[in-house]
Amino acid sequence: MGRTALLVFVQVPEILSIIYIRMPTMQQDTLRRVLLEAVSVLALYHPGAVIDSLLQKQLPMDSGTVELWRVLGRKFFVQQLLRALMEKLERSGNDQPRSSSAEAEADDGQAALEPLKITRAIGEVVSTQQTPEAVQRLLPELLPVLLKQISATLGKEMPFSQVSTRGKLFLKGHTSDDNPCRLSLETLEVVLRTSLEEKWLRLLRKQGAWAALEDPRAHHDGVCLLTGVLLRAGTVSLPVVLVLTQWLEAPSSNLRVMAAAFFAELMKDPAAQARRCLQPVLGALVEKARDPSSTVRQMAARGLGNAVSGAPEKLRKRKGAVLAALRRGLEDASAEVVAESLLALAKVVDELRGKAVGSAFKDIARATRAFFDAEQASLRSAAFTLYGVLAAAATRRWRPFFARELGSTWASLVLHLRDPDAGAATACQGALRLCAPLLELRRVRQGIAVGTRLSAAELQDAVCSLLAQESREHQQRLYVAARHCFLEGCAELRAAALDVAGVLVEHAGTEWLPGPEATLLAAALRALRGDGDARVQQAAARLLRDSGLEGAAGAAEPQ
Repeated sequence: MGRTALLVFVQVPEILSIIYIRMPTMQQDTLRRVLLEAVSVLALYHPGAVIDSLLQKQLPMDSGTVELWRVLGRKFFVQQLLRALMEKLERSGNDQPRSSSAEAEADDGQAALEPLKITRAIGEVVSTQQTPEAVQRLLPELLPVLLKQISATLGKEMPFSQVSTRGKLFLKGHTSDDNPCRLSLETLEVVLRTSLEEKWLRLLRKQGAWAALEDPRAHHDGVCLLTGVLLRAGTVSLPVVLVLTQWLEAPSSNLRVMAAAFFAELMKDPAAQARRCLQPVLGALVEKARDPSSTVRQMAARGLGNAVSGAPEKLRKRKGAVLAALRRGLEDASAEVVAESLLALAKVVDELRGKAVGSAFKDIARATRAFFDAEQASLRSAAFTLYGVLAAAATRRWRPFFARELGSTWASLVLHLRDPDAGAATACQGALRLCAPLLELRRVRQGIAVGTRLSAAELQDAVCSLLAQESREHQQRLYVAARHCFLEGCAELRAAALDVAGVLVEHAGTEWLPGPEATLLAAALRALRGDGDARVQQAAARLLRDSGLEGAAGAAEPQ
């Protein structure tokens, strides 16, 4: 660089500072245009110096800084400018923390603000584009860079120690800049608004994708929603997939979550398989089912289930590893991982059918029934969904086994037709209908077959009525299932189980109860009238009254 050029390069910040200071006083259009044109000329010959100088401005960006970035976006080669900003953003994300001295901490604080400034600058530059072509060409680079920045800022707060006093007052509740993740998301939204049709932006808003992406608890679901829309819009390319594949092994759990959620949704897409985007992904998701992060494990299970839609042939080739990973998920300490594994198994078993599932069929069926009385409604609903699929998939080899299993589980299925969670009750109803052909109770089996238009509660009432015509053994079996639930279940299940016992008593009376059991039931109901949950109190009092056991309850009281 010549001496004159070097001198000009050094003077660029001073020139920009003078222009910046003069801008508020230059309201005349002609003079203002001259100032802004001068910035464009500077950027043409010294782009790096201009970009660096503008990035020294404080957050939140004032109107002058915003206008200067937009001038560059309109006058400059936008692709060159955006690539320069993306490179800076990548480098700023890779900077290592310094020592703990006061001076170093101040430097680190400024370093923490730099990626936020760059992200905001990208948004301002992109917002000036009148046609989508330039931004669309850069999407394979822009998407990973911005997604990584969103991941880095998720759940973080603005480093206020490095913001001016005026800025702190302004940030508090007045702009999105007080939330680094929201700032990053708004830049991504600007990029997508510029490059996609409006219908895709409307869909993202309707689905609540932006709010989910900002929430650390729902971020993974937000990534799935975003990925689904990007897939439908045709903007997920192989370069994007290759970058996110590397994130599956990143030290940052946020990055691994984002990548796992992205691929969980990508596995739905047959077109991605046709483009060979999914070739290495199925095996990676099997490995991620052991990730230290429970959310990564959850997304891995979701992706393995979604492989039924996007990569069925690969699923069949690796069915042993997939089934083993999902069966292991049923033993996970995280309820979310277990529920996701149950739902994924429902998809995989339905695709493979019983014969291809092999000996794992028995283990899956036995493990599934353990979640019928789980406290979390999501677990109950997922378990009923899988159980119904198992019943439908039972081949000639497994039908006798599953029929024997139903001898122990039908009472729980009937009980949960009145599940307090509507989703679980609906899933249970579907499971019972699929299990009906394998039931040994002829009248009940026929009643379920003809009662296709009954609601779950109506179906339960019909089944209890039919049980009154069956042997006392079957009546007692349903009662035992209900008793176990109202004595040991969570409050919602206890109340529902008491209602089921009431329906059974309504149709079959209490004659089928042995004398000691009637006395014990009366005593239990009397105790439950003092339960801490009002729903349980009311259901217990109602059953005690309708069963005619109040006298027995009094007799059973300790002297």
